[in-house]
Amino acid sequence: MDLDREHGSELGNVIRIAVPIVITMSTRMIMDVTDYVMISRVSREAQAAMLPAQLTIFTYIVLGFGILSMVNTLAAQSFGRRRYSDCSAYTWQGLYLTVVFAGLGCLMWPVLPWSIRIIGHEPAVQALELAYTRAAVLTIGPTLAGATLSGFFNGVQRPLVTMWSAIEAVLINAVVSYCLIYGALGLPEMGIVGAAYGTLIGGCYRMVRLTWSMCAPSYHRRFASRRTWRFDWGKTKSILRIGAPTGLQWVSDVVVWWAFVNILVGRFFGTDHLIASNTAWQYLRIAFLPCIGMGIAVTSLVGKVIGQGDKPRAIRLTRIVVLLVSGYMSIFSILYLFGGTWLISLLNDTPEVIRIGGGVMICAAIFQLFDGLGITYTSALRGAGDTFWPSMLFIISHWVILIGGGWAVAHYMPHWGSVGPWVAASVLLVFTGVALWWRWHSRKWMAIDLFKDEGTEGGDVVPTEPEAAEVVEIS
Repeated sequence: MDLDREHGSELGNVIRIAVPIVITMSTRMIMDVTDYVMISRVSREAQAAMLPAQLTIFTYIVLGFGILSMVNTLAAQSFGRRRYSDCSAYTWQGLYLTVVFAGLGCLMWPVLPWSIRIIGHEPAVQALELAYTRAAVLTIGPTLAGATLSGFFNGVQRPLVTMWSAIEAVLINAVVSYCLIYGALGLPEMGIVGAAYGTLIGGCYRMVRLTWSMCAPSYHRRFASRRTWRFDWGKTKSILRIGAPTGLQWVSDVVVWWAFVNILVGRFFGTDHLIASNTAWQYLRIAFLPCIGMGIAVTSLVGKVIGQGDKPRAIRLTRIVVLLVSGYMSIFSILYLFGGTWLISLLNDTPEVIRIGGGVMICAAIFQLFDGLGITYTSALRGAGDTFWPSMLFIISHWVILIGGGWAVAHYMPHWGSVGPWVAASVLLVFTGVALWWRWHSRKWMAIDLFKDEGTEGGDVVPTEPEAAEVVEIS
């Protein structure tokens, strides 16, 4: 009976943390799909340009995402160790790194025309890709700052704050994007560029909202968030040391998928195949973005209990998330297998695009479950601070299987069309899901100590308020 109560309590804890984070990630999916639907009504060329342009800008921005994702891990483990002021101190160091990333991002501006031109899409599509990416460079700072601040709130087990800020931001984005894309309410009609500015304004709002919340009196009392703003090289070095492998991995992932979409699909097989993959991608987001949200939750939960010294509980919590994600992804596998062509037809009425997209959705049905396993286990490993091995696995396997294998299929079996490279993608995701399952069950992560280089000095061990006094959610 006690064991049942313990497992029930752990399931409840997973749901309490995971649901708001899943909703947060789903708002990003809603934002992207909403922009895509609005852009698809502008022109065929704009529809083709949307995903390649987004991947171009993400080729840089994910370096910051990967490194700054460690704020969640470090805040969670500090929270578990009851070093509460360290939670906010790591967040401030992450925000300083955000300023650096945003400044370096401006260096992308001169090379954008070249990076778009080498893709080799139709001239009209290239022009729209360049226009979007030039505006999207401005979103780097607010986007990374929002991710860093979300890492703080998720790490200290307060995900409702990030959820409400994301909901508010996506509503602002939808209204602003609509007005700027179509020229409503007397604003200029900007087409695809309007979607980028909508994202910028929504991101700025969320950055300010989360900073204000972190510095609010209730959080300052527990986490000393107004006193820990000073630069701390030791903590900054920890973020960089632990986060660098993840950052490099995410850059590699985006470069690989950028090449996959733009070259192995777009350049090899043309605009109809590119639109089909873009359309299928919108549905794939519906599946994998909530799983990424579950992954962020498991990173936070695993980090907290490891900080408390309870590594067996990290195993139990991860097992619960694996079961939840597996059930969720299995539903989408069935949906994509039997209804994939119909789903594509909802967003595009071109027969050739529908035919190609249906084949892509069959591939998606095959790899959904393994993709969910990969996301969950790599997130659990990240919560434990095990970032190097998974990152090397991703980098090597993506270049060998997805790019090498995808090119071989496209070159030697062109009659398969763009579905050929998607078959290579299926092989990749099955392989990485199994490999990450093995890594987690090898238990090598249990020997990792994230704070060994910082010594024993750190933040306050106990809060200034009584331990029973929980921080009130700010919504």
